[in-house]
Amino acid sequence: MTSPPEKSRLENAINTACAVAKQQGLNFAEAMVLQDRSNLVIHLQPVPVVARIATTTGTVRFGNAWFAKEVAVASYLAAAGAPVVSPTNLIQPGPHQHNGLVLSFWEFVEEIDELPDATIVGQTLRDCHEALVDFAGELTVLDPLNESESLLSTLISQAAFSLSDAQMLQAVNHHLKSRFQQLQLPMQPLHGDSNFSNVLNTTRGVLWTDWEDTFIGHIAWDIACFIASSYVFGTDIERATAALNGYDLVIDQEILDLFIEARTFQGVMWNFIIGQQHPESLERLEVRLSWLRDRYHTVS
Repeated sequence: MTSPPEKSRLENAINTACAVAKQQGLNFAEAMVLQDRSNLVIHLQPVPVVARIATTTGTVRFGNAWFAKEVAVASYLAAAGAPVVSPTNLIQPGPHQHNGLVLSFWEFVEEIDELPDATIVGQTLRDCHEALVDFAGELTVLDPLNESESLLSTLISQAAFSLSDAQMLQAVNHHLKSRFQQLQLPMQPLHGDSNFSNVLNTTRGVLWTDWEDTFIGHIAWDIACFIASSYVFGTDIERATAALNGYDLVIDQEILDLFIEARTFQGVMWNFIIGQQHPESLERLEVRLSWLRDRYHTVS
């Protein structure tokens, strides 16, 4: 059963999205929750409009810059014919700020009740990358590493990790910073969070969504996003391999391993943050910590 604080959190976010949609002149009957993780995603039925509200994400990212970036990038990609979910054109997509929350509005797409073909997932990600090369909007460089370092400092100050894990994670951060400073790799705009949960199998084909983490980096980051979990959890290995083959790019294994480690390090921070609202995320946190401990030869 939903606890009172959790129910209040959801009701506040839903009511906020509904209020903004009505202010924008959208007529709808009800709000249906589609997803509740780092953001709350609701369909304003029966119209083809989806609201994305920064709930958990909004507790660590402030302002609306990351949502503004997402709308700009997705609009650009949609105009270029890339396989993405578009911001809505029925009302102003935003971002909007209301009741202390940031939200945006998107086109509703009908999903098919089966996983997208992993080979096509890789192919469509490459299509998006090719379209993104000429994106002229302002983007940060290697943003996930900077954000992860900042989150680590905050979480350590809150005693989120044991002393040994805190020291291990600081060592991981130092190693990653040092290695990435040494890399001389071509960079371009990326998705930034291109895991399988951010690609939808729809009646219009395989479409990518959730562009709020877009930044400038090497393509290996996005590749690591859809294969890192298979390395860490030992699951969906065939699916990850098929996606990598679908992308059709040869990447040096040592480089790929570095990006997988960086993605896993980032995942630790977000597993803890999301785990405060969704306890099952803490189980994934422990697996990622264990994987990093093994690489850095430490014990909890």
